[in-house]
Order: sequence, then structure tokens, then C-alpha cells
Amino acid sequence: MSHSEAWATAALETTVPQLFSRNVAQFPQQPALTDGDRTLTWEQAQQEVQVLAAGLAALGLQRGQTVLIMVPNRLEHWLIDVAATHLGAVPSTLYPTLSQDQVHYIAHHSRARIVVLDGADQLRRWSKTLRNASAIEHVAVLDEQVMVSADERFRTWDRLRALGVQRLREDPELVQRASAATSPADPAAILYTSGTTGEQKGVVLTHRNICFAAASLHQATRAERHAARICYLPLAHIAERMVGIYAAIHDVAHVHFCADPKQLPATLARARPALFFAVPRIWEKLAAALRDIPAEQRASQARRLRSRLGLDRATWPASGAAPIDRELVELFSTIGVDIFELWGMTETSGCATTNHAGANRPGTVGRAVPGVEVRIGDDGEVLVRGPLVCAGYLEPDGVIRPAADADGWLRTGDIGVLDEDGFLSITDRKKELIISAGGKNIAPTAVENALRAHPLLGHALVFGDRRPYLVALLVLDEDAAPKWARERGISFTSLRELAEHPAVQSEVATAVAAANARLNRPEQVKQYRILAHSWGVEGGELTPTLKLKRRVIHEKYADIIDQLYAT
Repeated sequence: MSHSEAWATAALETTVPQLFSRNVAQFPQQPALTDGDRTLTWEQAQQEVQVLAAGLAALGLQRGQTVLIMVPNRLEHWLIDVAATHLGAVPSTLYPTLSQDQVHYIAHHSRARIVVLDGADQLRRWSKTLRNASAIEHVAVLDEQVMVSADERFRTWDRLRALGVQRLREDPELVQRASAATSPADPAAILYTSGTTGEQKGVVLTHRNICFAAASLHQATRAERHAARICYLPLAHIAERMVGIYAAIHDVAHVHFCADPKQLPATLARARPALFFAVPRIWEKLAAALRDIPAEQRASQARRLRSRLGLDRATWPASGAAPIDRELVELFSTIGVDIFELWGMTETSGCATTNHAGANRPGTVGRAVPGVEVRIGDDGEVLVRGPLVCAGYLEPDGVIRPAADADGWLRTGDIGVLDEDGFLSITDRKKELIISAGGKNIAPTAVENALRAHPLLGHALVFGDRRPYLVALLVLDEDAAPKWARERGISFTSLRELAEHPAVQSEVATAVAAANARLNRPEQVKQYRILAHSWGVEGGELTPTLKLKRRVIHEKYADIIDQLYAT
């Protein structure tokens, strides 16, 4: 990286509060945040951040301490998150689907003293931690209906704000002093990775990591100021945290909140974002509105369809977190929406490589974003170096263990290939490679994507490590499969009935045969089973970012896998 570039130099010496203050100074009356019928300008957002930061300070929050947040994507979440950074404290959002045991682990591991919760569901997930002796001293709750009045640790949102107002009367410069004392090298967020094997690791990102990542993403996407974007994915995920908070502040964007994923299509149509990131599963759901339209009509009505979807202003409609099927990309291209694949991870503060307008190579995840180096190790592992590589992992004693090696290279665990123009292709996770009994290395993701190319199938997992051939567990798509059945006059009352229906079994057999025709012989699936129920986060088969928990699934369905090899 050339430090002579002004954007890079500035990003390395910036904190999140400094970026926020710049927006307030330069664009005080521009809209910053919209939640339903409520919109705050940057100046109004600053007033709320100041009050909430002072309220947290009144509860005893100090620099370097962690605040745990379990609140949906709503205005209050964004404000309390940014307020914590203004005190030099460290916000950490928890996935809303975590179990009581997982919450208890994170509460203990982070040594947090203050928790912010939304309502009854979140309180239930925290009940074990709050019931047992813990370091939690204060609990702020947005929904007053679930307040535990007998527990002196509880505060309503209004009470937290009132504490802040009082504290600012006593010390008007409190928040400014705390922000000024914050260094770019200080921790700015902790993200607990969902983990495909079930482990929870606290990834520590500094202000320098975050501000550089936001600036680098801007260099790649060239996002216009004041353009809309939607905050709808869990803020425990680095992609939403970057796009919806940090890059939004950097780009002076107008953030629209969507707390209910079912309302995403309506929010998209209303907000019409410039930058829009979605995981492949979301793109698949959005594609449902296009699939029934003949190709020639899609082409002739492209502008109207883009507008109806809310993608008519999208300059960077992106996909990441998992591979996206080529057919899906091609479908959206018929209406003039080029989906740009990107790649990154929590440890790289989000996006490390991306395609974008003017440099898009479908089938790859793009080139390294400005200021970042990517190379392939001797064993095929993708290595990343640059200021966006995280500070490290939080240990239980508070020590941060570096994630990168002595030369600054982060071993990502992904297997990939760089072409002659620097475009990266990810082939699989290093730990997930299947080595067949014949010694053949097989990337399961490629096989699973081939199987999932048929809209009937929502999930597929292939197994074959140290075995003579591959077998697969298949799960019907909860939305597409019932629709497919109704269109063919098939009556059913459950997903189980559909899985057992001869017409469905015949169609799945055709889908498997079509997938095998696209694969090399060692990659072909010899036996499979259509499962009678869906997979999800609550069931433990998927991470909160909808990735397969392979080890969990292997253990859960060990008997079925053995039966497939005995067939």
C-alpha cells in the first residue's frame, strides 16, 4: 500500500467518532437514519448519541469495557452502538438466535457489565445469565412491558436517556473528552463469529481496522454521498456492521432500518439503495418475482422490474458469505442488475476482495480492495495482509491474541486461486475439503451448489471423507417446493409429505442426475436422502449467517449417512 494516497493516510489515523463528527459538522441537516416514519438528521443523531453515551457513562461504563447488545435492526440499536464507541467502549452485538448457553458464554467471555435488550424474546435468552451470578450490573430494556421491576439492575430506555440528560447538565464536555481520548489503535467492536463447527471466537476490530476497511470499500464502490442503504441483516454479522454502520458513516449515507426480514422487499422498493449487500439466500428469495416472467418480457420490462424490486439505483448490488449460483446471477443480469460477488470475513473487517463496476469477472470474488494484499499459500490457502486485518481474538483474561503471523499475513482457512489479472476464486474451506478413499481432494461446496441449482432444493450437504464415493443429504426449499407442488396440483399438508411424494422424488432424482452431469466422476453423488424436515438456525444445522454446520449435521445424521453407504 502506498501511504502517499491521502485516503489511506487519513483512514489510518481516524476513529469512528471522528468520522461521525465530520458528518455532523459538514451535513447537519442531511437525513442520516430512517426507521418507519421517524427520520433523524446527522445533527439529531448526534444529539441522541451524546445523550445515550452520557447515560452509559452514568451507569459506570468506561473506556475499553464491553457493551453487549441484543436488539433488532432498529434506530435505537444503531444509536447505542455508536454511543458506546464515543466513550471509547466496545459494543458487541449478539445474534438474536443464540441459545441461553451461548449467551452465557459470551457474557462471561467478554466480561461485559452492561447489556442492552429489546424485549421478551431477548430477555428469555438472557435468563440463565441474569439468574446466575454474573458480572452484569445494568440491563437497559427497550420494551418496558418486560421490565423486571424487582431487579434493580434493570433500566428502561427512557430512564437511560434521562440519566444521560442529567449527566450532560453536570458535565457538558463529557462525551467530547472521551471521544478525543480514543485512539485509532483502540478496540472499536467485538464480533463473536458464528462458527461452522459451533465454537465462538471474539474477533476484536480496532478503529483503524474499521475506518480503513470503510475507506477501502469506498475506493472500490465509489458510493455517492447521501445515497440510501438498508440495514436489515443481523448487526452481529460483519457485513451489516460494515455496510449499515461504519461504511454508512464514512459515506455519509442515509440508513433505512428493516427489523423484519419479511419486510425487506417493501423496504427495498421504498428506500432504493445504492449499495445493497445480500447473502445468496436473500437473492434467491428476491428472484422469485422474476422467475415466472418469460426472458423476452424481462428484457423489455427491465427498467420497470428494477424499479419494482427497488434496485433501479443500485450501483453495487453485492453478494457474499457463501457462493452464489451462476444461474441466479444470470437471471438478475437479464433486467440489468449485475450482482457483484465479494469475499471477506470477520477477521478482515468485512470485504477484502470485490467485483465492482468496471472490474467484474463473474465466477470470481473480485480483486483485493485498495490497500490490501492477497496471495495464495503453498497449500492453496488464501492469505490476506493489510490494515483491515483484525487486532486478534479476545482471550478470557482480556488479552488479545494476534490473528496474523509475524509478517502480518492472515491465514483465512479458505482455499482459492488467483488468475493472471488478480481476480480471486474461492474453491472451498480448507477444513471442509473431502479426501476420498482414493486420495482425491473434493471441494464439497462445488458439489452442493450443483445440487442446489434446482429450485426445489434449499440445502444440500455432501459427505465422503475417507469413503469410496459421495453421498448427500437434501432438504427441500421451504418456499419453492410448496409452490412447485401447488402448480402441479399436488396436495400436501407438510414438508414431510412433499419429501415422500413420488413426483417430488422423481424431480429430485432428475436434479441429482443433472448435477452429476456437470461434475467430474469423483465429485458425483452416488446415493442421497431427501430429509423430511427443514434445516435452520434454531435446529442447529445452520449458523446465524445460514452456513452449514457440517460437524453438527454429520453427527445428527450419522445413522442416515451410514445407511446410504450400506445401500
